[in-house]
Amino acid sequence: MTGRPDEDTVGFTGRRWAELGMPQPEHFTAMSEVLRISALLNKSIDRALKPFRVSKRGLLVMITLFVDPDSSKALGQLSKILMVHPTTVTLTIDQLESAGLVERRPHPTDRRTVLASLTETGQQTMKQIADSLAESDFGFPAAAPDSAHALTVALHQVRTEMGD
Repeated sequence: MTGRPDEDTVGFTGRRWAELGMPQPEHFTAMSEVLRISALLNKSIDRALKPFRVSKRGLLVMITLFVDPDSSKALGQLSKILMVHPTTVTLTIDQLESAGLVERRPHPTDRRTVLASLTETGQQTMKQIADSLAESDFGFPAAAPDSAHALTVALHQVRTEMGD
C-alpha cells in the first residue's frame, strides 16, 4: 500500500490523501494513526487477557469495579461509564459472574437497583491481569513515561473537545 517497502503506511496514506485533494488531511491522518494504534493495542490487550479468558469489555467492567472505593457499581452506572447499551453490560456481567469474578447483589437502599461487585477471585484476577498488561507496558512498549503522559494529555484534550 505504500510507495516504498520501508515507508510508513499511515504517513503514505495521509500524504496521498492530501495529494488527491481530499478534505482535512491532518485530521484524516490523525484518525488513521488512532485507528492503527487501536488495532495494535487491541492485539496486545487480547494477548494479555487470553490466559484469563476475559474479554476487553469484561476488563473494562473489572477495572471500573476495581478502582471504585466500594468495588461495586449499579449496572445502569456501568452502562453510562462504559458508553454501552445496558444489555451489553448485562451480558458482560453474566460472563464475569459465570467465571466467579463478579457477583450481583441488591442495592442497600434502592431495591430496584442491582449492583455488580468484584468477588475476592475477581480482585485477585484483576491484579494478575494488571501485571500481565504491565509486562507489555499496557500496549505501549518502549514508550517512556513522559511520552505516555504527553499522549494522555493530548488525547484527553481531544476527548474533552468531543464532548466527553
